[in-house]
Amino acid sequence: MTTKTFSVTTGPVRLVRSSLRLFVPLGILGSVLLAAPALAERPEAWETPESVGFLDFFLLVLVFPLVATAVITLLTILPALVKGEKLSPNAAPIEDQWLGGPKGGKAELEGSDAAKNAGGASGQW
Repeated sequence: MTTKTFSVTTGPVRLVRSSLRLFVPLGILGSVLLAAPALAERPEAWETPESVGFLDFFLLVLVFPLVATAVITLLTILPALVKGEKLSPNAAPIEDQWLGGPKGGKAELEGSDAAKNAGGASGQW
């Protein structure tokens, strides 16, 4: 008895692969060519802009982004530091964290007799 084996590269899969081999490089080349600057001259009525100094360029490209990153990082980490949380990767995980819950935790809820006698699944008639 003979068994037929099917290759993965037959039919529509082969067509998709061959078209991708053609269109991906063409798409990349086209986007590079379209992003090239226009070949237009500056109008004569416009003034010639002043050249940018090294210090201005350095501030704009390196210093301002680093300062913005530092400010955003501090604004993110500062609340945790004020609370005294450990931020190191080796710190013990926080157990039973209840966001927006009572300050006393579960003990504050369990101590209430009114909550024990209230309805719910353990309600009594």
